[in-house]
Amino acid sequence: MKDYKSLGDRPESAVAGKTSASGSAHYSARPAWTDQWWRVTMLVMLPAALVLALVWGDLRFSPENLRAVYVVVAGVFVYLLVGLIYHRLSWRYLIDGEIIESREGVIARKVRSIRVRDLRNINVNQTLMQRILNVGDVEFSSAGGSGIEVTFRGVSDPLQVKALAHRLQG
Repeated sequence: MKDYKSLGDRPESAVAGKTSASGSAHYSARPAWTDQWWRVTMLVMLPAALVLALVWGDLRFSPENLRAVYVVVAGVFVYLLVGLIYHRLSWRYLIDGEIIESREGVIARKVRSIRVRDLRNINVNQTLMQRILNVGDVEFSSAGGSGIEVTFRGVSDPLQVKALAHRLQG
């Protein structure tokens, strides 16, 4: 078997499943949709604002201002939708039996990884809303580094991710 330095060097099919041919555990995820709850809420509310503008807008605004309201509402909707999709698709988190890796970016790429055997500390951070939605950030640091080296932002069930890393470590 080829010795890979990072999961980024492996074909996508080699890291997609929960277990490999050798039986070691895998984890592959992206930020959860629910971690962007405020964007989703705004995307639901903006069409309602557009409907209100269509129904009562001509009573409150001049035709020129009403067109400006339509353009602003549509622009904000598109901006939030593109941001939601970009945030979801530009980050990928992987845990192999040997490597913990975070990939960021679509065009430019930033890959951060540490070896499981070098793990020193695993932290889970959750805001109140993240706890309600069962998402959170998992931070990994190694014995040789200073500070947090790899962060999984907005992953579903972060305590299970931490437990998986602990199982692989020991």
